[in-house]
Amino acid sequence: MDTVPWSTLLFAVVLLLGSWSPLSFAADALPLPQGRVVLTVTGKLAVTNADNKAEFDMDMLAALPQHEFRTATPWTEGEHLFRGVLLSDLLRRLGAEGAEVRAVALNDYHHDIERQLVAEMPLLLTTHFDGKPMKVRHKGPIWLMLPLSDLPRFNTKRYHELLIWQLKSLDVR
Repeated sequence: MDTVPWSTLLFAVVLLLGSWSPLSFAADALPLPQGRVVLTVTGKLAVTNADNKAEFDMDMLAALPQHEFRTATPWTEGEHLFRGVLLSDLLRRLGAEGAEVRAVALNDYHHDIERQLVAEMPLLLTTHFDGKPMKVRHKGPIWLMLPLSDLPRFNTKRYHELLIWQLKSLDVR
């Protein structure tokens, strides 16, 4: 019976393990935006499409898994339908590694969000409000939102502060 040389076996194991790296799943190429950039993500990312950053237009965000929920907010009357991409899904798609995410609005208001918190709550990058694309004059084009009606523990000032409207960028630190 013939034996396989150790060097051949070692090469096969290294090749196999290399193809199973966690980054190999996130490393799918991110296309370039074809429309107006509405979100820029910087920081500790494995996947980018520009100079050390990931830029998204609305079509790119729409191509990611979509989620929706109805909720009331302190800034609206009654319950409304919010649809968009979960922040956790976006960060996973980019192979993000940092301990926190700084969310920044068009007016430069910002809030730092712990990654642990992102993993624990369904923080939505809302792009559609009651079925219509969000406009800047109505808190768009992206509004961070939580299902406050379904999860009342998040309906506090602490969490309201991170529900940034007119979101323009995220920085993974």
